[in-house]
Amino acid sequence: MRETRPFGQALLLSGFIMLLCSILLPWWASYHKLDQQAEFVASHLARIVASQQDTLPLTGIAELSTERPLASQHPAWWFGQPAANQQQTIDNMPVFYRLDSQMATRQWLRTSLPLSLSILVLFAVLYWRWHRREQALNRYLHSLLTGPEKATPGRQHPLAQGIINLHQSYSSQLEQLQQQLSTAQDQSYQDSLTKLGNRFAFNRDLKVILDDENQLATATLMIVRADALPEINTALGFQTGDQYLQDIVKLVRKTIQSELGAHAYRISGTEIAVLTKGQCEPLAQRLGTLLSQELHHYQHVHELSCAAYIGFTQILPGQSAEQVLIRADLALAQAEQEAPNSWSMVLKQNDDENMGENQWRQRLQSMLSTNHILLQVQPVQVYKPAMLGYNEIYTRFPNDKGGIYQAGTVFAMLQRLGMSMLFEQKIIEMILQHIESKPLSGQRWAINLTPASLQQRSFLIWLERILTHNRDITSKLVFELDEQVLQHQLVAGKRLLDIIRRCGARFAISRFGHGYGSFRLLKEVKPDYIKLDGQLVRQLKQDSTNQQFVRMIVDLAQRLGCYVIAEGVETQEQKQLLESMHIDGVQGYLIAKPSDFDSFTGLMT
Repeated sequence: MRETRPFGQALLLSGFIMLLCSILLPWWASYHKLDQQAEFVASHLARIVASQQDTLPLTGIAELSTERPLASQHPAWWFGQPAANQQQTIDNMPVFYRLDSQMATRQWLRTSLPLSLSILVLFAVLYWRWHRREQALNRYLHSLLTGPEKATPGRQHPLAQGIINLHQSYSSQLEQLQQQLSTAQDQSYQDSLTKLGNRFAFNRDLKVILDDENQLATATLMIVRADALPEINTALGFQTGDQYLQDIVKLVRKTIQSELGAHAYRISGTEIAVLTKGQCEPLAQRLGTLLSQELHHYQHVHELSCAAYIGFTQILPGQSAEQVLIRADLALAQAEQEAPNSWSMVLKQNDDENMGENQWRQRLQSMLSTNHILLQVQPVQVYKPAMLGYNEIYTRFPNDKGGIYQAGTVFAMLQRLGMSMLFEQKIIEMILQHIESKPLSGQRWAINLTPASLQQRSFLIWLERILTHNRDITSKLVFELDEQVLQHQLVAGKRLLDIIRRCGARFAISRFGHGYGSFRLLKEVKPDYIKLDGQLVRQLKQDSTNQQFVRMIVDLAQRLGCYVIAEGVETQEQKQLLESMHIDGVQGYLIAKPSDFDSFTGLMT
């Protein structure tokens, strides 16, 4: 619907148009008369020139000359060209003249001025009367806005009636709005998808715990990161992603249902937080183990690479919310470095771990650009003459104070900041350069791969390309991957294994021997090496069942053509017992401690 102009504006516009007409119409009449005068003069110019000069005013010419152009004077510019100097040629003689425009000008002014003045007065009066009425109406409407009881009986302006109706319905609407506000306030603390508390509710409840006057009160924060959500949203759509997130929430609720006072919140797109009273260590052990089992089952049923990761930290009164959340993030990042669906716990921070993300990013980028990464080697003592030497390469990260960052913390922050692939590539490139510069022959070099490498297709493409271009060195490499990582990401692990073997390198399963599922993995993967978990080695002498289990592993692995190496050998008794089991090699502090790759010359016997 077209919006109409206010009456006052329409009145002013009408007055302006009328005033313009009172000026232009008389001008047009005078201009037309002057134009007729110009036509008459042009047609009778020869006769006028032949007549006496004193007859010029009678012919409508103000000035005429046959000798030279007229002096430059200001004609009646409001009539334009008809009132300007003119020129014609009569019998090859130039004639210069200018029309007399005074009569036309007087005619225009005599008509236009009185008419314009009358219109101005008329519309000024009309506008003044309208303005007074508008002011009176505005005062009346303003009084109605402040109090409907001031309405004048019988004076029912449409807008006034609308104001009165508005006041009459205001009380009922106000009550409804208050009810809606109360409902909206409750909803503002609730996540619409999961019906959990949202981040605002989480911040509110966390502040209450941190501000508790009882300094001995303790609470635990658990954060569950639904790691597969972005992948599901991309591959299967957002509706499937929403269902996945609701399923994770159900598992979290099932896990914490026995914890009195536990509250769950959705604090970001992929993160579910739980606040509960109690000491962190027993709660983390109980809840982490239970939820991890549920997540493993969910992962298997829905064929995911990972369902979620879990992080725990302690909350004490007097701490800042930022410190608590940094620790929880660090715990999550450490869990992401372990097997899928793992949980981790961080109770306190050192100075390095207390850095914010921006500080970590700057330091890690500095390490990357300056190659400020230390490589160390720990050799394996081998027992079979046909078996080449085996040397495991470790990565250390020096800090600015002359010490070493904790490797787990660094890899956790790399995963958190999305820099894992860059560092993994840099480390492998450095290792290949060191191996190329080493004159040692008959040796193999083991490189540990992080779980993140299995999830990066671009990394696998890069790895195949660099191994193909360095086949002489590739034949000396052994890539190690943790057994639990392979158990839960077997398809991705086999894809990596195909690349490694196709390029001529070897493959090892580290931390092997977590249960009878290890035998199934050994059969499916058929690695070149398996490295017994250090926990098995430490308990070997005291536990006869462990000894029988290790003998079974050694026997089956050697039948499949796989070398068996025991990690974490620290005592002579462990070494002798393993030798009696016909182990292929031993590794640990008893054999050799890690040393710098630059100065490494082989195992000293």
